Amino acid sequence: MELLKQYFNDIKQLYDYQKIVIENIKAKNNTLAIIPTGGGKSLIYQLGALLLEGTTIVVSPLKALMHEQVNELKDRRINALSINSDMDFQTQRDVLRNLCELSPKLIYVSPERLNNYFFRSALKFMKSKISMVVIDEAHCISQWGFDFRPDYNKIKPFCEFLKDNGSNPVILALTATISAQPRKDIIHEFKIAQDNIFIENNVIRDNLELNFQKVEKDADKLDHIKNFIYSRQLKKVLVYTYSRQKCKELSENFDESSYFHAELTPGEKLRTYKGFKEGKIKVLFSTTAFGMGMNIPDIDGVIHYQLPESIEEYYQHVGRGARDKKKCSKCYCLFLWSEKNFEVKADRIRKNTIKESNIDEAFDWINPKRKVISKEMNFEEVMRNDGSWGTNNLRLLIPTFEKFGVLDMLGEVNGRPKSIVFKSNTSFWENVINSLDGIRNSYTTVEKKLGYRIQDMIDHIYEQELNGNIKKMPATERLLFLSINHSDLPDGIKQNIIDESLRIERNKIASLDKLRELCDVKDKEKFIAEQLGVPYNKGIV
Repeated sequence: MELLKQYFNDIKQLYDYQKIVIENIKAKNNTLAIIPTGGGKSLIYQLGALLLEGTTIVVSPLKALMHEQVNELKDRRINALSINSDMDFQTQRDVLRNLCELSPKLIYVSPERLNNYFFRSALKFMKSKISMVVIDEAHCISQWGFDFRPDYNKIKPFCEFLKDNGSNPVILALTATISAQPRKDIIHEFKIAQDNIFIENNVIRDNLELNFQKVEKDADKLDHIKNFIYSRQLKKVLVYTYSRQKCKELSENFDESSYFHAELTPGEKLRTYKGFKEGKIKVLFSTTAFGMGMNIPDIDGVIHYQLPESIEEYYQHVGRGARDKKKCSKCYCLFLWSEKNFEVKADRIRKNTIKESNIDEAFDWINPKRKVISKEMNFEEVMRNDGSWGTNNLRLLIPTFEKFGVLDMLGEVNGRPKSIVFKSNTSFWENVINSLDGIRNSYTTVEKKLGYRIQDMIDHIYEQELNGNIKKMPATERLLFLSINHSDLPDGIKQNIIDESLRIERNKIASLDKLRELCDVKDKEKFIAEQLGVPYNKGIV
């Protein structure tokens, strides 16, 4: 392939499965590809993007991966960029205002970005069409999967938005491991034909040595970890825990070690990631925040100090070991467990199930006056993850309410009307400002007084922004707009939410039971293959 020689001359040839998936992209067939970690998923869509006219959007949950891949593509003279929250607001404004002139071949974004009105408006202004949407870590789409993320539900509506505005992108969904029900969800969601589902034969890797050790008590686990690392002379070890505090505590017991979790600053995350990748950190204790897309080829040890939720999640984790056989021929994996660990994990799953009280509290928070209204909310209050109502906070419940018709998400904007300054006021905007008195400064006030739709006001702001007519737009005041469809939550809807939550709980408990079963079976790789629905080819390289 000429493009491989032109841009990726360090890669001598493609694997057969890469060629097949790329040809499918070229034929514009929506595709699901299940390819093991380190199997070259990124190269598939990067070459596919170069083959297609227009721009490819890559939806990824990981900023570190975006940074790394964009830098690598730029080094290869491929026009790529990422738009993410690590950019300051003014930089984001500059990039989006100039997106048409930048004309990138690939744009990397998080799933949260897809519902952003500014981003959508910028895409409308682009001359090139969106030719492909890549869904990296596609297992996050399904609520039945171990790593479901509500924001992934925005991908289908985003693709419909693209179609409404002249693009008809092919969909490429990629993941390393996915079980049967999440796979069905993806196939249904994006209308993927059976002939367009590709499963690489070696999803079950032959260079992962799986060790399971039953322990009497958690206090014994530290000694097991030390002995495991020492006996196998491991040089780069990833240890998974599910507590941010535990990460830090455990790391203090090892030389040349550190910890990684979601609450670290972007700078701290980047320094830790680089330190581990470069071998300066030999043992890294982490929550699942260190995971998908982390491109480190030579991790030779993956240890589970605490339990994952499923076989699917477990195999995602160990798959981060020995990604490049030339640099690391084998990864030694250790799974530490007790019966008590499984009991505690099951109890936490049940505790985190959405209860009636969670639903009532959330609805009271978004609609305290019990009216059918448009609601203007501070975005950070919605997106925070502070444990309100258990772990079922607004970030989870607002998408759930939207799914069941309780509300509609109208859009978002930075700044209230009086805090946005136009270089030259339009008549529309003058009407908006003139309708506000000295106290009130909200879009919902304008809606009530003038009858202007909030969507129209948001669209007008971004239209003027992209035309260069906005002088000031606040960075720190981000507002989210909801249309509340019920003054009181109907009992039927409430029960439907509870019933679905209970079904998810039962599914998670069943998945945890299968993980417990894995601890006892003799041929663990075969059992994992059966649960994931992938070929089992032990001994085949």
